[in-house]
Amino acid sequence: MAKRFNSITMLMALLLLLGSILAACSKSENNGGAANGNGTAADSNKEGNGGSEQGDCTKPVELSMFVDATWYPFQEWSGEIPEFITKATCIKPKVTVATDDKQLALMVASGDLPDLILSFNFKLMSDANVSLPYNEIFPKYAPDVKFDPVKEFVNTVSDGNYYAIRNDFSTEAEWKANPYAHMMVPGLSLRKDILQELGNPSISSLSDLDKVFADVKRKHPDITPLIINPNWQRPYFDVQYGAQGGFADENGKLIYYLKQDALRKSVLYMNSLYRNDFVTSENYAYKNETETEQMMLAGKGFAYTWTYSGAERLNADAKGKYEFVQLAEPLSPDAKIVSTGTGGLGAYVTKNNKNVEATVKFLKYMYSEEGWRLGEWGVEGKDWTWNPAGYPEFNYDVNDLETLKKKGVYWWGVPWETGVGMALTSYKEGSETTRQGEQYSKIITLNPAIGMINPDTDSPEQIIKANIDNMVKTEMTKVYLAPSQDEANKAYDEILKKAEKMGLEKLEAWANSQYGPLKEKYDSLTK
Repeated sequence: MAKRFNSITMLMALLLLLGSILAACSKSENNGGAANGNGTAADSNKEGNGGSEQGDCTKPVELSMFVDATWYPFQEWSGEIPEFITKATCIKPKVTVATDDKQLALMVASGDLPDLILSFNFKLMSDANVSLPYNEIFPKYAPDVKFDPVKEFVNTVSDGNYYAIRNDFSTEAEWKANPYAHMMVPGLSLRKDILQELGNPSISSLSDLDKVFADVKRKHPDITPLIINPNWQRPYFDVQYGAQGGFADENGKLIYYLKQDALRKSVLYMNSLYRNDFVTSENYAYKNETETEQMMLAGKGFAYTWTYSGAERLNADAKGKYEFVQLAEPLSPDAKIVSTGTGGLGAYVTKNNKNVEATVKFLKYMYSEEGWRLGEWGVEGKDWTWNPAGYPEFNYDVNDLETLKKKGVYWWGVPWETGVGMALTSYKEGSETTRQGEQYSKIITLNPAIGMINPDTDSPEQIIKANIDNMVKTEMTKVYLAPSQDEANKAYDEILKKAEKMGLEKLEAWANSQYGPLKEKYDSLTK
């Protein structure tokens, strides 16, 4: 009898245990991949199917979504991957892409806003009169989501709220935990066939690069040694001299980038490229990178300024006609990068949003590791697999835009990706992108406190900064195209004089009044 009683007791215990397990699984799945402390899904190995929510959605909620980027490759929510996301969230965005860069400002002024806006315009959108604060709507509709304190901090504005967690930003801890993630950096792509023709010369300095440019000019007078991408004119050369944009920290104090000796050296080097006929004056009139890329694909150039993935993107578009390689090693002992970025594209829930709860549900999923990986990489096990070392391996060409468009993959993951996530997308052992990334990761440091220093719209400091930056856009070309180094130096001095008259000293004083408290807070969060 006792034996039988014990058996029944054990059976009941097993049933209770099984019931608990099933209940826990159900709860976990219904959470759709609850975010952990750094805003990523607790279970990163699931396919992006939103747990038990997939298949339960018979009539998705439609949300109007405006993409404030005229160049955005995807114009609609269509394809295999968006369909998976809709099944996981029961949300179907109705997409409108901007037709010009003034459209968003007009929408904000008129108050005619959609449910959701994807925009790089952090200052315009981080306003309680325009958007709903994440620190209010997430605790209300998704209390289990906890964003990383550093990410909250770098997105918080003067009213104490944060209105987005912008993409393409990761904390220093995240970068260290992902050794295969290499931050996107400026790059120089070179024609491999011409390098081979020249005997694959060693290029370990800017003077070595000049010699190669001279040899290309001599052997191929019909080919321009260097074509400059209008969106990436000087960054590659700035890095070689250790110059940075925006504000720069010199011994704990901020100066505006124009006052760096390293920047002057970079600009004067750019001038030498023109004076040596390595780059044409016409190049500085180009406004669209598509135009300069097509010149490279037509065989008109040898080298091209772009990013560390430039060679692979050119190779994908060249379809075998030409092959390009990256110049992987830094070219100077002074080369360095101080990453001051705080993120780029933000997803803003507008004051006009008709269904905030559904929108937060959608954002919760897309900010989870499961969600952005599905959007950016595709279906795990089919489109990509996770290498145990710590990076994805893809079953399709991530640089082929036509493939991406057909599947609807990558660009609907981008708005919610982290900096590490973006970098891992580009990782491929032995690839040109990875070759450069591995070398340049050694010279990168992070200081997002600098990137947080942005004047408020229409403030005196914002007006000063805008006036200086607009002046530089027109005047810097005079330095690049000066007929001699002396004339280039004089033209640069003139830029500094004009900047001082416009209020440069006042701008720096304001920046330094902001910098101390921000740097102290950032350091306290990262200890």
